[in-house]
Amino acid sequence: MKSFIRLGATLGIAGTVFLTGLSGIGNLPGIGNQEAIALPQDQMVKKLQEIPVFTLVDPKGGLPILTGRNASKTVPLVVFFISKQDAQKFLDNRLRQDAPKLASTLQVRPLSLAEYYQIVEEGKKKKDSVIYTLEPTQQQVESATTILNQNGKKGQQFNGIPLFVPKFKKDNRYLTIPLGKGNERYIPFYFEKEQAVAVLEEFKKAVPQEAANTEIQVVDLYGVINALNTSNDPIINKIVLYPSRESINFFRSLAPNQAPAAKPAAAPAPKK
Repeated sequence: MKSFIRLGATLGIAGTVFLTGLSGIGNLPGIGNQEAIALPQDQMVKKLQEIPVFTLVDPKGGLPILTGRNASKTVPLVVFFISKQDAQKFLDNRLRQDAPKLASTLQVRPLSLAEYYQIVEEGKKKKDSVIYTLEPTQQQVESATTILNQNGKKGQQFNGIPLFVPKFKKDNRYLTIPLGKGNERYIPFYFEKEQAVAVLEEFKKAVPQEAANTEIQVVDLYGVINALNTSNDPIINKIVLYPSRESINFFRSLAPNQAPAAKPAAAPAPKK
């Protein structure tokens, strides 16, 4: 199933990675280290499993393959979204205008970030050139760009899926939070700047003498996944991804019987 949709140059394809040189509670190793050993796959998948993403599916649960433009090049693609609202708007405002017949057969369906990652990895093994693109929330991209500019990278646009991390300026250490029954401490990475700011403000009130030594750092989701996938250092395993408030509300609204995950449709036939 194909439809031609003009997405422009912003396809969300593996944007700039800002993880180079990161360190925290120690260091975040494995970034840029080609000899690092990967974390067990099940551990990485478990971290991604907690984050929902959203896409469009046909009545059989298949993923429609659209055709978009990246600069002057035509590319087949399947679109995923961080935000359910963005996915619904894409269906209602974009597809219903450009491909009304196709749009009438589709609906928004959730799946996990882990499933998206697995779909992308399986796609790399195939000879077709389908691109699986994950679209960020524009408001958070703007927040990420603002942070970059405030940190001396004037005029630089953030490309990718932003994550926001509360940290200390000195020694490049990261704020940690207790999780679980044992109150083991983890490094939170948030999909919304507002969530990171709220945590940091609580810390400032509790430890006012450290307030001037704190900041929000923005990193790219693809870089985090790469780090999880290329390092077996226990510090990497301390990273925990927090879904957006919209996604948290979505979880709360889920019925007991969740619909099955979407499955990829067949690749488009080659043009003759």
